[in-house]
Amino acid sequence: MVSAITLSMNIRFDLVLDHVKKKTVSIPYFLFIRIVSSDEFETILPQDLKERCSSLKKLFFKNNQFFSDEYSDEYAKNPYIRFLTGRDIHTFLCKVMSLNYQACQHFLKDEAGSFSEYFSDLNLFWNKKQTEEIKQIDETLLRDVLFCHACVHIQFSRVNERLTLRDKIDVFAKQELALKEAEIKKLKHDLSKSKKQIKALRSKQIDLEENLVQAEEKNIVLVPSDPYYMLGLQPGHDGGVDGRAKTLMKILHPDKSGSVETAYLFDMVLKARDMIIK
Repeated sequence: MVSAITLSMNIRFDLVLDHVKKKTVSIPYFLFIRIVSSDEFETILPQDLKERCSSLKKLFFKNNQFFSDEYSDEYAKNPYIRFLTGRDIHTFLCKVMSLNYQACQHFLKDEAGSFSEYFSDLNLFWNKKQTEEIKQIDETLLRDVLFCHACVHIQFSRVNERLTLRDKIDVFAKQELALKEAEIKKLKHDLSKSKKQIKALRSKQIDLEENLVQAEEKNIVLVPSDPYYMLGLQPGHDGGVDGRAKTLMKILHPDKSGSVETAYLFDMVLKARDMIIK
């Protein structure tokens, strides 16, 4: 964390180009602040960092209309500036420069030229004092700044290309895509409807199975396994079946016995008689 925005302060970045090769670039602190506070840089931030950046930025500009060197000490204590100069942003910017090194490395070799030629179109928070100060910056630092800005710009173009890809599809492709999306939507609706129907059928199936069990329980017919034994007769004595059955039924009838528990035996005697006679 840097305590104030001054020309003499530089932010160092150690780029990782491959497993062995590395490259170090340094950016003046006040230019670093302009780059990481730009709309382009905010756009390429990962979603979690972007949300934090947007929230802190709104609070900062609620009290400050623009960056000013007169309040550099106060800025350094502000949560927004502390976020921009923190490890997360430094690490992310280092990755961006490492990723785009091959495409932008010529900026590290070309002559930086004048301020008006290379810096007038960066759309940053310039003021007259910084315009004069930047002319005094070492050419190597100027090339590092140009390289960093170019890497951010390329990354922004890459991200923006992904965001606007659908807008670049021709009319026919858009129509085809819309038809496919409508078909998918219909299939999802049909699937949802089918799931509801299956659920209703399953519920109906369960009810029917329960009704079937109840019906089967009510439809059970109990018969004696040996009707002669039930009547107390020897097999073949069919002539005494009716008389024996009448005697037993008189005794076992609930009205006669005075107990409903004999109804079962009464019914079994009746069925034993019918099995032999019929």
